[in-house]
Amino acid sequence: MKFFKVDLVDERGRHTVENLAAEHAEDLYSVVKDRGLYLAGVTEVTRLGGNRIPTIDLIIFCRQLSTMIEAGVSILKAITIIENSTRNLKVKKLYGNLTQEIQRGHALSVAMRKQGTAFPEILINMVAAGEAGGTLEKSLGLMSVHFDKEQHLKNKVRSASTYPIILAVVSVAVVILLVTFVLPNITGMFDPAKLPPLTKFVMGFSHILTSYGHFIAMGIGGLVGLLIYLLRIPAFKLKWDFMKLRLPILGKLNKVIYSARAARSFASLYLSGIQTLPMLEMSARILNNTYIEEQFQEVILRVSQGEIISTAMADTGIFDPMLSSMINVGEETGSLGDILVKTADYFDGEADTALQKMVSMVEPLMLILMGGAIGVIVVAVIQPIFQMYEAVGG
Repeated sequence: MKFFKVDLVDERGRHTVENLAAEHAEDLYSVVKDRGLYLAGVTEVTRLGGNRIPTIDLIIFCRQLSTMIEAGVSILKAITIIENSTRNLKVKKLYGNLTQEIQRGHALSVAMRKQGTAFPEILINMVAAGEAGGTLEKSLGLMSVHFDKEQHLKNKVRSASTYPIILAVVSVAVVILLVTFVLPNITGMFDPAKLPPLTKFVMGFSHILTSYGHFIAMGIGGLVGLLIYLLRIPAFKLKWDFMKLRLPILGKLNKVIYSARAARSFASLYLSGIQTLPMLEMSARILNNTYIEEQFQEVILRVSQGEIISTAMADTGIFDPMLSSMINVGEETGSLGDILVKTADYFDGEADTALQKMVSMVEPLMLILMGGAIGVIVVAVIQPIFQMYEAVGG
């Protein structure tokens, strides 16, 4: 499958740019013609981007499609119903592309793959497995639960990190306000040569902020831009992802989160009949960590040579030991699917607990830092006032 960025023209001469997937560039002409459009330009790209369906829409798509197929509604009619009920124009367009591909005789999984990166690979493979085994509605139902849990975990991480970020921003803003506006107005009435050392130090910091603040802001922006650029380099991204697993507090939290996502992925894929090696390969890619993906290659190699999954995963040291232990129980009892579901639920709860612990640790730390900084500024202001009173009293 190749990916193309195409320039389309309608009968009124209006241009639109879309991303399409096809085996050959020549196939695009028939696709565009069927839509009553004209092809003005074609550019082959390495990978389509920017058209990924939001997770919330994937949950609705999988859940509604599963329900309608189970009720006896044809796939084509079901997707048309979903398309008509969708308000997001980009998503509506993708659903329209699906119906056109299905009308041409393609299976749903093939039609989804032709949309580039719009649909996650795990969903496409689950749909293909469901089509092959005659359990498409079951596969879609499992995927709706999978994406729902993923979205729940993301929301938990986002909500847990929001308060510390707001507190940090407010703290920095208050300190900058005190140092750049309040402090200079108060200390301006004193003789600079007779100011206490702490006051001189804070005033020097204030002078740096007021005189070179724009350069400092540009420097911070440059560092952020440099980090974004470096994260696009595979070698740096590998080290960065490795570091995320080794941080003092966040490292343990990340391990729990990755364990929850891996268990949920294993459960969804295994229950849909995906074979062991493809299950491991797909799970490695959706965890969005290059270091874990690299370590999974060793796991896949060892499993392909006959070793059990639990032993191969335990030796990586990436995941919480509970995950490999539960997988081992499932392998020995022959109930791996049920064990994986229970394990995924367990790690979802552990992730929630770990996030709450992180917030409970960060919050007092931020308050202490903020109080300390403000305390230093207050002392820097009070000291010259006391000196003046002492001089007057003497």
